[in-house]
Amino acid sequence: MRNLTFCDIRLHPSTVTSTFEEAMTGDIMPKAGDLPHPPGTLFVRSLYREAGDGFPPTYRCVVNSILVSDSGFFGMRRRVQRLGAETTDPRFRLVAGVLPDDEAALDVLRPGDSHSLVMVTIHLPLRMIQEDFERELVLALEDEVGVPSRVNNADAAFWTRDDSVVPGRTEYVVAAIGGFASLQLRPGNRARIEKAGGALVETRGFHHVGTVSGDEPPCDRKVR
Repeated sequence: MRNLTFCDIRLHPSTVTSTFEEAMTGDIMPKAGDLPHPPGTLFVRSLYREAGDGFPPTYRCVVNSILVSDSGFFGMRRRVQRLGAETTDPRFRLVAGVLPDDEAALDVLRPGDSHSLVMVTIHLPLRMIQEDFERELVLALEDEVGVPSRVNNADAAFWTRDDSVVPGRTEYVVAAIGGFASLQLRPGNRARIEKAGGALVETRGFHHVGTVSGDEPPCDRKVR
């Protein structure tokens, strides 16, 4: 059962950004969960910093895994708070689809090269036919991932579906990863999703800080 679990983190004004990022990528994410895991267990932890000049800075930690956690967020939440940060309740979403394919999408997560993350939340009324909407959603994401442009060069996209979190709505969360001059889906693809009946209720853009895959050492952190 593949899933995305993500938790937002806001630093206290007195917390030093570089110290927080170093602790997250060098200690907390590598020691997440109940180690050791069986060989080949999918457990990719990535830390992203929200784009913009907001202070104190906000981060999103995203776990792509077959493992499931409780509100402790794989044992990381309390340790993050001790660093001088506030955390939201983790959100758990089952992965409904991956582009370009499973192996290639995971390869995008694992290198240490810097990349950006765009996460889009979409609501679809329950009266709408999910299969029809999802057909258009996949076509929009295929255009986003498979067709590079001067604005966006998405290398992979994950999308999730949940019928239980918003009354009367199916909530979709799209996570697109790559290089973005504009941290959002391209206008034509947003329009296609909306024409199919989906309401884009939130778009947030993040820059990659570091990734830990499985029980491996962390990838090199990009310090800004």
